[in-house]
Amino acid sequence: MLNAARVALVIALSLVLPARAYARDPRSASPPGVYGELDASSMLAFGLMPVAGIGVSSALALRWLDASLWLEARAFKALSRNEGAFLGQVTGAEAGAASLCRHREAIFLCYVFQLGAIHVSAVDDLRPQASSVPWFVTSGARGGAEWRVSRHLQVRGFLELHLTLLRPLLRVSTFAQGQTSRVAAIAGIGLTLPVSLR
Repeated sequence: MLNAARVALVIALSLVLPARAYARDPRSASPPGVYGELDASSMLAFGLMPVAGIGVSSALALRWLDASLWLEARAFKALSRNEGAFLGQVTGAEAGAASLCRHREAIFLCYVFQLGAIHVSAVDDLRPQASSVPWFVTSGARGGAEWRVSRHLQVRGFLELHLTLLRPLLRVSTFAQGQTSRVAAIAGIGLTLPVSLR
């Protein structure tokens, strides 16, 4: 005949031990209310310059629950020369971006606003006028996924699509040439590291 105390002990242990193992599992630990993230990414850009570019970015994020705010610094370099351009060859671009993101498990979707400038090397003796506008402004969306590779490290892949609200314009003498497309795309992959704010 079973003892009631033994039955109660077996039931209690069957409930407590799995709960204790779950609490010790780092993947199951609930994230803190607010924490930071540091990110470094490599990117390919199309449409920000007349030719495709490769770039790097560093970002700082403030994340809470299923939302995050990202501030990002980006630098791009042209992959090839813009041989067909009469007014100059694009050598690179720098930009700053801010994004507001929504996260659902490993998937995220963001609104992105980007402000930057391109650097153009003029052809021969032609020099840009002071009225040239090197700045570009874009607005778009980013979608991607995160994969946790360890307790403190994630791999993040993303794709951005932008509309160019302000295009750089190079003016030389009586000639003017837009230096970017109306639509831009950026693809990237990077590493994300959580940072405690306490």
